[in-house]
Amino acid sequence: MTTTAARSGRPQAAERPKLSPGVTSLPVRRFTLDEYHRMSELGFLREGDPYELLNGWITHKMTINPPHAAAISLLARRLDRILGDTFVVRVQSPVTIPASDSEPEPDIVIAMGPETKYNAAHPHPHQVVILVEVADSTLATDRGQKLAIYAAAKIAEYWIVNLVDRQIEVYTAPRGGKNPIYRTRTDYGPDDSVRVTIAGREIGAIAARDILP
Repeated sequence: MTTTAARSGRPQAAERPKLSPGVTSLPVRRFTLDEYHRMSELGFLREGDPYELLNGWITHKMTINPPHAAAISLLARRLDRILGDTFVVRVQSPVTIPASDSEPEPDIVIAMGPETKYNAAHPHPHQVVILVEVADSTLATDRGQKLAIYAAAKIAEYWIVNLVDRQIEVYTAPRGGKNPIYRTRTDYGPDDSVRVTIAGREIGAIAARDILP
């Protein structure tokens, strides 16, 4: 286990797609959360479509491979055992972040209970205690654009289950502002146990080896 000062997760500018010769570029713009929800209501975006809203950009989500899916399932099951009914473990469900016109769909979110609180609305940042992304091909985005969104929203703790380097990165102490960051990063290798800490109280621990397929 190693703890370091985390580097800035600066927001990444979205790039226009590269066009074939002779194809005219059309104007592009960011969308507000209200516009994004309205597009869903009108059927332009259907439930289950692989998209999420990041800083106003409708972004295509990467296909999940078997190790990625396994890590999500393994971690969610262990968190359910540790947390009981006090907190809600949500898998690949949206978090609404109005300040940045974002509605990402993290792999796992631990939110304050009861579960019925989210019957009519997705969790907002102040209701999220730990947010988790499992990263393989998405590692650069999870450490960059998404980290900046979560830090700016003051989500208290952010985990990256890094399948590339076989480690779990735990980011804490978020700071907003022009260049939002998490000030502390702790890396857990396969032989370490990751503490599940909520509001300064350790609820339990998970062996990193058990969720790194």
